[in-house]
Amino acid sequence: MPAAAKTNGCSIFALTDSLQSCEEIPMESHIIIIGEHAEGHIAPVTFELIAFAQMLQKETHAGIHLLLAGHHLGDAATRLAETWGIDVTLLEPDKAEMATRTGFAAPDDLIFKNLPIDLLDRLNPIYVCAGHTPNGADAAPALAISLNAACITGIERVASRNNALSFVRSVFNDKITATILPTAKTTVLTMMPGNFKTEPPRHCGSGTVSVVNVSVDKKNYAFHGFKKNSADTSALENADVIVSAGNGIKKQEDLEHIYQLSRLFPKSAVAGSRPVCDKKWLKYSQQVGVTGATVKSKLYIACGISGASQHVAGMRDSRFIVAINTDPHAAIFNSADVCIIEDLTTFIPRLISTYHETF
Repeated sequence: MPAAAKTNGCSIFALTDSLQSCEEIPMESHIIIIGEHAEGHIAPVTFELIAFAQMLQKETHAGIHLLLAGHHLGDAATRLAETWGIDVTLLEPDKAEMATRTGFAAPDDLIFKNLPIDLLDRLNPIYVCAGHTPNGADAAPALAISLNAACITGIERVASRNNALSFVRSVFNDKITATILPTAKTTVLTMMPGNFKTEPPRHCGSGTVSVVNVSVDKKNYAFHGFKKNSADTSALENADVIVSAGNGIKKQEDLEHIYQLSRLFPKSAVAGSRPVCDKKWLKYSQQVGVTGATVKSKLYIACGISGASQHVAGMRDSRFIVAINTDPHAAIFNSADVCIIEDLTTFIPRLISTYHETF
């Protein structure tokens, strides 16, 4: 455990009235996965969702059923069914113009918001699992409303309590963890990427693939295609050492401390959390986190970063993590190997000075 103290409190919230234990779940029930894709390719979060669903399956003994929405995804659906041995339903919108000009389907969450009632009744879902991504966060609340279900977002861990599954997520700027015990018949879940490792496919036979047409009558927005980030992220991907700046950087001029520290190391790079990039102090190609890059550097130095789960998901696989923060209860210390409680504008210049005096 890191030197800094953790403040991981635990709150239990009941979301509805009647508790359903794992033993009471009927065998014909299903765990539904909301699959994600981009330009015909299955997104990595989908494979994490499969691992997440398999974990739930061990406790519930329910079946797993994956939903993919869009056009021209037959090959992708077949590969998923054959590789993972799970049943896949391809949801195709009636209007072909919803597809992009490349021929691949748009990630239109309105399809999931208009799922046929008979499909849901047949699958009898106990859990509906989506990624805690822009697409998943958009679809999950609407699905929960249509299913009259509970909804728990940003799940980082699964626990068992009194023979029932509960879900752990961070709250209050990731300083506290809440353990939430759903008691609804159906619960919609969004899973924080990077917390559930994908296991090798189990050889359990091939699943089936079916196609269901979905009518989307009301469309208040239109998908116009993908716009790829042209920025070069290779500096972060190839760096052995990453020095990352967070919201603890109060002035743009203080970024010079970050760059000076980075120069002490060969094959290093400077990165930042989303707030720093939103201020235009760093390029978005330097952003680390769920909506930025995922890095696996040998050394990651987090400077003034609070430790929001969205950022930690992008750097948790670094080999060694050093965190510098004035807040002794900062969540980043829960992920760090070395915790330094100090103002970075004081500590970094002294560290650099000591380095030059020594070497």
